Amino acid sequence: MAVSDKTWRCAMNNVVAATANTATLRPRKATAADLPAVIETLALAFYDDPVVSWCVEDGPRRRQLSPAFYGAVAESYLAYDETYAVDEGISAALWAPPGAADDEQLPTVLGQVLEEDADRLFEVFGLMAATHPVQPHYYLFLLGTRPHRQGRGLGSSLMAPVLERCDRDQMPAYLEATSERNVPLYLRLGFEVTAEIEIPGGPTMWPMWRAPR
Repeated sequence: MAVSDKTWRCAMNNVVAATANTATLRPRKATAADLPAVIETLALAFYDDPVVSWCVEDGPRRRQLSPAFYGAVAESYLAYDETYAVDEGISAALWAPPGAADDEQLPTVLGQVLEEDADRLFEVFGLMAATHPVQPHYYLFLLGTRPHRQGRGLGSSLMAPVLERCDRDQMPAYLEATSERNVPLYLRLGFEVTAEIEIPGGPTMWPMWRAPR
């Protein structure tokens, strides 16, 4: 069937647009210039997270505190050089590499941000620390996608660079799922639930471990 010049040009424009869109969603290491987008993405992605909502129950207050909270986290993890983002700024993953030293100032800064809600945050951190593996591993602290783009594979794509390195270097990976709805995603990527962290009077978290393939 013959194709008119106009139809051909439209088809080619669609191909170019799709290719450009794919390129902007390709994961890459984040830089300081990405921090504003990363912080906003995490604030939006975790606004209704069960654990975050338990730490700060008041919705408007949680929204107000989110920029400072995720700003402190994002700036801290950027120093590990294992934060990943996409050009559209709609998804972010914050990793710590094997052997990375803890930022001992971060809990203090976050406590100052949350003020009267800090005790709940510290309770969660204590429970997380009690189950955290001692074996060297890559640690995924936060993975978030803006709500209007969730469920489209961005999370899996953003995790791919580190998981590929884990397999190449035979290094495990670890995370805590703070929402039951996210557990299937991590299972598909090779993680296994190793325990349950039950926050007294609060939600459950799922520590997950991934052996290298």
